[in-house]
Amino acid sequence: MVPKVVTIHDEAYQYYSWHQLGDDIFSLAQKLLKSDQEFDRVIALAKGGVTFARSLLDFLNVPNYSSIQIEFYTGINQTATTPVITQSLPTSIQGERVLVFDDLVDSGETMKLAKEYFGYHGAKTVTTATLLRKTWTKFPVDFCVRESNAWVIFPNETRETIQLLCGKWKKEGDSDEKIAEQLRHIGFSQPHVDLFAFAR
Repeated sequence: MVPKVVTIHDEAYQYYSWHQLGDDIFSLAQKLLKSDQEFDRVIALAKGGVTFARSLLDFLNVPNYSSIQIEFYTGINQTATTPVITQSLPTSIQGERVLVFDDLVDSGETMKLAKEYFGYHGAKTVTTATLLRKTWTKFPVDFCVRESNAWVIFPNETRETIQLLCGKWKKEGDSDEKIAEQLRHIGFSQPHVDLFAFAR
């Protein structure tokens, strides 16, 4: 089931439930397994890919896991000029067949940097995979489940996103009541709205 897209203040948002997310991780794993490619290691791009990489690792039965952190986003639909590696690779990948995983590819600059970085560190092959890619991305990701042109919200970033949206909408003059209604419309549960929307 494709998550619905909700438009608020001319911005499109797409909220993923844990159930929808689980289905898409499994779909991605199916594509990878059917490709008959073999991998020595899954490397997740933090923060987005870390939570879901554990399930992918299990489905693919890959023995080794690592992560690096690349920062690019600074807010809702806002990015820095260039991505920066803020947490480097903790182990050698010399001669390994590496699967690089992130939750989504937007501009493609983060995944491009990661692929170059792993190649520089001696990976035998570097294959890229993501749950979603934006329709405008210029990076040719190898494996993907869906495309989207909305701001995608995953359930493991609930508090962060609610608070970003609250700040954004307050600047646009929305009342607390309207903000709460908009959050529920996107897909956030009432308990999440109650706990995080106006937390100090």
